[in-house]
Amino acid sequence: MGRDERLRGIASGRLPWLLGSTYIAVAIFAVVYIALDLNKLYALRYGADLGTHLQTLVNLRHGSSWNYGEWRPHLLVHDSWLLVALVPLVAVFPSAETLIVVQVVAVAAAAIPLAMLGWELGLAPLAANAVAIAYLLTPSAQGLSYDNFSENVFVPLLVALGALAVRRRKFWPALIFAQLLLGVKEDQMLFVAWFGIACAVWWDRRTGAALVALAVCNGVGFWIVERAAGAAPNVPHYGLSVADPSGKLTMVLLLLAPFAFAPLAVRWWLLLGIPLLAEIVFMRPWNYEPSRVGSHYTASLLVAAAIAALFGSRSYPSLARVMPVAALIVMVFIFNDTVVRPGRWPYVVDWNAYARAVRIRESGRPLELQRRDEGTWAVAAANSNLRLDPRPDPLSRPCPAYNTDAAAFFQGLAGRAAPALCGGVPVGR
Repeated sequence: MGRDERLRGIASGRLPWLLGSTYIAVAIFAVVYIALDLNKLYALRYGADLGTHLQTLVNLRHGSSWNYGEWRPHLLVHDSWLLVALVPLVAVFPSAETLIVVQVVAVAAAAIPLAMLGWELGLAPLAANAVAIAYLLTPSAQGLSYDNFSENVFVPLLVALGALAVRRRKFWPALIFAQLLLGVKEDQMLFVAWFGIACAVWWDRRTGAALVALAVCNGVGFWIVERAAGAAPNVPHYGLSVADPSGKLTMVLLLLAPFAFAPLAVRWWLLLGIPLLAEIVFMRPWNYEPSRVGSHYTASLLVAAAIAALFGSRSYPSLARVMPVAALIVMVFIFNDTVVRPGRWPYVVDWNAYARAVRIRESGRPLELQRRDEGTWAVAAANSNLRLDPRPDPLSRPCPAYNTDAAAFFQGLAGRAAPALCGGVPVGR
């Protein structure tokens, strides 16, 4: 399919129809994961980060990013000024549900510019839709939607939009999306600079040079602000040794397999992904084992793999057609860190416990929660006087990861007395 034909398709308004499968998949994904995330929230299974971001946004209405999850201003922990854009929304809807909807919609919506980029690269509509749908079916996208809220939920969408703008040689849109990406977190400065250099060398010198300059200016500004405030970002350390090499390899395979390994078809261009992978491989002291393939740290790798799959599909169109099937196989039979897996059921909600969390939120009164109550903190952190004890909690106990008791779930839906629960999972008395 020639470029002129693609442009005529856009100009005639046919593009929404050509990519209709992607729009439907995005809507289904959003409905399913908003429902599952709300179930997780009501079962008090979310960790501290959701409440930390909620309280940060509530306090930003008054000009301070202070929160009692981190016990310091969040904007001195990470260079995440993009969060300010959510302040008006949270001011109108000051609850954790707001962030859950934003999280899921942001992750899901990235499939749309990915499909458009595939169309721009010359893929047939079927292939462009297939890659975008495979992205939604990856354990990474689903894990990112089901995990704690993080600024990185915006990374796939902004990167996909930015890549589309660069491909179309739209100078100002490319810079706008890059600037928004630079407001997600400080590590994006290095990534934007790296890919800006690549853009300048192999695609568009003007755009690439502007991207590098933008990244450098943001980095210098961030450094000045941090030094002036006497703060340091919450960054991990790095070492040259690799902990659990087989685990890292497994994580890479779980990123590539849903795309039918099409990213490998770009060959030496894969080297551009080295900085993204290095952040995971050499990180200390946290070791990101395969089960974290859906964590916020892999957001950049996820969208890079999806874009590489689009380019790989240009050389091997048949791979695109099998991607949704490959992603389904990985999701259902190999690995998925969410509830969407045979034998798993949504959590059983203890509505009395959830009602207590809502009362704490609505009271506005000062209260300090122990670490064992992170689920309550996630619900109630819109109460700006609520605190989460930063000290280790010796009475905290881990709960089973998943509910595998279908009968208990349906009994809970029927309003029957809940069995003994540990974080929404039935356990022995």
